[in-house]
Amino acid sequence: MQQETYEEMYRLEDDHWWFVGKRLVVEALLTDLLSRPRLQILDIGCGTGGILARLQSEAGAARRVVGMDRSGVALGFCQRRGLRYVACAETTFLPFRDSTFDLVLLLDVLEHVRDEGALLAEVYRVLRPGGTALISVPAYQWLWSAHDDVLHHVRRYTAGRLRQALGTGRFRIARLTYTNVSILLPAALVRAVLPRVGVRARQGTDFQMHARWVNRLLIRLYEAEAALLRRVGCPFGLSVAAVVTTLPTSQNMSPGQGAQR
Repeated sequence: MQQETYEEMYRLEDDHWWFVGKRLVVEALLTDLLSRPRLQILDIGCGTGGILARLQSEAGAARRVVGMDRSGVALGFCQRRGLRYVACAETTFLPFRDSTFDLVLLLDVLEHVRDEGALLAEVYRVLRPGGTALISVPAYQWLWSAHDDVLHHVRRYTAGRLRQALGTGRFRIARLTYTNVSILLPAALVRAVLPRVGVRARQGTDFQMHARWVNRLLIRLYEAEAALLRRVGCPFGLSVAAVVTTLPTSQNMSPGQGAQR
């Protein structure tokens, strides 16, 4: 991404409904695991560090959070947040020892890489046996827009497409669900319907600050979604998320095997 895109993300990340909602969804999907203070966490493609900063502040020094991004500009913003452990590297070669982390976050990253298998193999390598990864990706190829072009996406997903990608690794799927439910309809309207009737879409990303009451309303909708995700999955949404755990090599599962709820 361009430097101005990172600057925009850093400026909006603390209060903008999209980023607040993203943190709420992460916490909902990982409620049990995040109740443990002593975790080694890696955020691949950490961007400007909003989620890492939240995870660090919740547990303090007992928890070690590490951010990794290919952009030195993004990592500079992480350091502004006071995050000490950051690494600049490509996703296909993670600069960490085998079996290092209890939790790996891969949030809106997989859609950027052409070789999904290579990245997922690296995620498996750096996770401890029985470790957890949370993977989220944008949903539905028909929603492709200028937002995807600016962010250099390669593809969008369905739940089945993400399950297929995970089937090439050594993971057990514990949760597979759509997320960002409440904004699917407006996103479909803006990205898929209006351009077909001649309304020109906004250029660049969809990150922009709305009126305060709109921002508050959308955050409330995300709070309701997070409460729902703690109990059940969602059959549709703007994103797809999977919570997976690693298996010992001797217990590798066949492609596509796993539990869905």
